Amino acid sequence: MRKRLLDAAIDCLRTEGYAGTTVSRIIERAKVSRGAPVHHFPSKAALIAAAARRLAQRIYLQLGRALLNIPASDDRLHDLIDLSWREAFNQPEHIALNELLRASQHDPELAEIMQELWTASYRTLVGAAEHYLEPLREGEDVGQYMVLTQWLLRGMAQDTHLVENPALYDHFLRTWTRMLSLHLKAKPGIMTPPPKPKIWEPPAQ
Repeated sequence: MRKRLLDAAIDCLRTEGYAGTTVSRIIERAKVSRGAPVHHFPSKAALIAAAARRLAQRIYLQLGRALLNIPASDDRLHDLIDLSWREAFNQPEHIALNELLRASQHDPELAEIMQELWTASYRTLVGAAEHYLEPLREGEDVGQYMVLTQWLLRGMAQDTHLVENPALYDHFLRTWTRMLSLHLKAKPGIMTPPPKPKIWEPPAQ
């Protein structure tokens, strides 16, 4: 039941935006009784918070699985960034997450939820970056470069409905990875998933 509610909330966010993600619409999509949400979530805010955490978890797991299948190449750094774009940021889950981020600008309660998630995601991203990448020189901070990369990819994701030629993204991703390659590189031979974050949304029932 919990999983159905969370999946319905995420689907509503993706297709109808935050304003259209009402408890009534979530109930309708989940095909549950009107009293079902209160057994799992004390309020709409609690439901949205859980959906946001599940979105972040789902994106992280999708990306981790995809990165394990990257073949050996001479430009593994580019391959890592390109795959992050295609398998995480340019996916329906990220559209839903972006809806929450935009809405949080005008909703203090939602902003508090997203700030907590952002802080946890920042730590998760830094851990994953340090798992796959290493600096070229002492003193370079791999995590900071990947936070900048995340902001770039998130901005690109907001413009997908405006860009007619996807090759434009390929061009700028290569430009960005050329800049990154002056500071860091992919670790050779890493074929294990990134570390699992300490805090996950509890398994949905």
